[in-house]
Amino acid sequence: MSCLKEIPTLRGDNYSEWRKKVDMALCIAEVDWVLEEPQPAAPADPEREIDEDDESWDKRKGNYEKEVMSHSISNRLWLNANNKCLAFIKNTIETTIVGSIADCPTAKEMLNKIKSQFTGSSKTYATQLIK
Repeated sequence: MSCLKEIPTLRGDNYSEWRKKVDMALCIAEVDWVLEEPQPAAPADPEREIDEDDESWDKRKGNYEKEVMSHSISNRLWLNANNKCLAFIKNTIETTIVGSIADCPTAKEMLNKIKSQFTGSSKTYATQLIK
């Protein structure tokens, strides 16, 4: 994560440069996939059919337990990557700006909120023209 030093602190007038470098750093850290993939959904509990025999019910229960285990692993990986992204993003933003952004459960939501604050506004456009 030495690339953290290379990312300029987001001050408000440098959103475009900041975002490009954050995207690159998350890509290098191999956690950028969490921005595209939603959190894995838990498998639905199986329900026994009225006419289902014990053998097929036991088989379906066994398959469900495998799905739960698989979900647990993939969810843990997703949560870990999401937390790394959130921490990375928060640590590259000026403290006053971080305080003005509501907590978000996902890195994708946080980046979208930051984007909405710094793109499309006349102040951002004027600052870019002045530069």
